[in-house]
Amino acid sequence: MQLNPLVNIIHARTDTLSIDRFSACLDQAWCILGSNHSGIHELFRLISKESTPIAADCFELPDNPGIISFKKQQEIYESELKKDDTDFMDKFDPGTLGREFIQDTESLESLIRAFDMDSCLDKGYRELSTGQSRKLMLLSEFSKGRSCFIIESPYDGLDLRSSKELDQALGLLHQQGILLILFVYNRTDIPSWCTHAGMMSKGKMVLQGTLERLIAYLDRRFGDEIPDFQASVQDLEKNQGKSFSPPDQKPLIKLNQGFAGYRGKTIFQGLPLSMTQGQHTLVTGPNGSGKSTLLQLITGDHPACYQNDLMIFGIQRGSGESIWDLKKDMGIVSPDLHRNYHIPGSALSAVISGYFDSIGIYRNVTPGQKEEALKWLGRIGLKDKAQNSFRDLSFSDQRLVLIARALIKVPKLLILDEPTQGLDELNRKAVLDFIEDVAKEEICTILYVSHREDEFREFFIQHIRMG
Repeated sequence: MQLNPLVNIIHARTDTLSIDRFSACLDQAWCILGSNHSGIHELFRLISKESTPIAADCFELPDNPGIISFKKQQEIYESELKKDDTDFMDKFDPGTLGREFIQDTESLESLIRAFDMDSCLDKGYRELSTGQSRKLMLLSEFSKGRSCFIIESPYDGLDLRSSKELDQALGLLHQQGILLILFVYNRTDIPSWCTHAGMMSKGKMVLQGTLERLIAYLDRRFGDEIPDFQASVQDLEKNQGKSFSPPDQKPLIKLNQGFAGYRGKTIFQGLPLSMTQGQHTLVTGPNGSGKSTLLQLITGDHPACYQNDLMIFGIQRGSGESIWDLKKDMGIVSPDLHRNYHIPGSALSAVISGYFDSIGIYRNVTPGQKEEALKWLGRIGLKDKAQNSFRDLSFSDQRLVLIARALIKVPKLLILDEPTQGLDELNRKAVLDFIEDVAKEEICTILYVSHREDEFREFFIQHIRMG
């Protein structure tokens, strides 16, 4: 029996979209696939009610769907920052505790355990890693008894175990007759229980129907797309303007029995790490195991960097050195940087800020720096958005801008914490191929964090497993 559709769109049009027909019913599980500039972001905004059509013959959406998106995750984080009263209290203000986001923790007890979120329920939202906050958003929406879930890139930022548990949980919701509409940017993220699929291209849904019927067409059509990321190693060589120095066997990073904690709780301890030039290093581990905290020790963004026996570029931390003297040789991309880059400013200014290792620009910019930043925007397909507000860009475009920001000064040490999060598979592969070329040419030494096993490439010389 055909159910009445919860989503029913006929001849809907916006400035960037044209959808002839799209409908979805309670017994269906949809995956919408598309490259970053295919119109997939605009369709997500339309179906999640962030935007409205200019015209439509029919435009029916569910009244109160559960929505999980990068934008919503960022909005919660910024709201928690505004409510932070630590400066006015005699103690740390954790903000809204994790359990306050979940209406009925008992009903989700098994999933909370499977997500390894038991200890996170009594932490403030700001204290959580980006992966943990993603899982909390999912738990929050699951607890509200929704009849429909609209989820952007559901598996991004989750460790392997959590991805499997989420996959099972979503499959169970589908079996219970709940409508699922997932927006994915990688074909490997299409789950086995998905019943229907659609593909976006040039602002239109060019394919839609049952997954079984469309799977071969999806592969063929997606292979015709071209990535936005077009940078090459030669671009870095031109930017550097001089020959690269031969490998130096002195450690870029030397950490003896490293440790870090938060509010009296140990995150990791007894961790040794040594990296010489060209010793490209992969760091893996479950959400909350301390991967990002380790990187913050190295970048000087965690107070424990002064308590550890830590040398960066041959300089002992805590010896009176300037953090800016160290950061000038680092290029950084991380979820933490991304969520904290929420000040007003253009895409162009965000790329330029990579010269100064700042969030925003507070120094004079030379014509040459501006010219090089515009070239980098061209290499990531965003030159026409140079003056657009960074905050108004899609999550994927913001991530490409931050990658350009990290590369613009050709750093000795390239620190990449889940750099491809939010990117479609074409751009993800282009970025990874570029990083591999950088490694092979010994232009930068790479410290890389990832959950995705398909990103564990052969150029990594050592592998640090945390947790």
